[in-house]
Amino acid sequence: MTTGELIQVILMGLLVVVTGVYAWRTFAISKATKKQAQEMREQRVMASRPLLIQKSVHEKDIWEGSTKDYFSHFEISNVGNTPAIEVESSLMDNEGNRPHSIRQTYLRNDDSPIKFRPANIVNLEETKTYYLVSEYQNIFSYGLQKPLYQTRLPFKISKSVQKGKIYTIAGELEFKEATEKERIDAFSRRSKPK
Repeated sequence: MTTGELIQVILMGLLVVVTGVYAWRTFAISKATKKQAQEMREQRVMASRPLLIQKSVHEKDIWEGSTKDYFSHFEISNVGNTPAIEVESSLMDNEGNRPHSIRQTYLRNDDSPIKFRPANIVNLEETKTYYLVSEYQNIFSYGLQKPLYQTRLPFKISKSVQKGKIYTIAGELEFKEATEKERIDAFSRRSKPK
């Protein structure tokens, strides 16, 4: 082998190595770019979705000068960036029973909170945990078979010595995306007009 051929073989080997490094590096950059694009997409979805929060309102929160912590009602507010549509809120127990539900077509982020006054809440058992569950959709995913959003507020009640009055002890809010199988569907879709 002549010196020229040896130099040509070495250069060809270096070219193969450089091409391999370039291909590996391009693959790594492509993978990182896909990951970054996915994270940006998730952030955009989170930033453009409704987010319902719930709270227990007490008499002292309503009437100035009242010192009573008696339960008055629940409030459901949208603190997200887009309207929530098909809002269904239900009082539920651990077995999935829904003694009281309400429905509202939409709730914008600047609307007044929904006031939810469950019927016969004073008759609930003190030992059980109950849930205020709000199920809703994003206006941009309506009808696209995308997951529904759910906000759950677990709570217990404590009866007062004053007849017809209770206290509520709220737990931590839970947020989740629900599949069609996990859907509460308090108002059957079959009964809704098309």
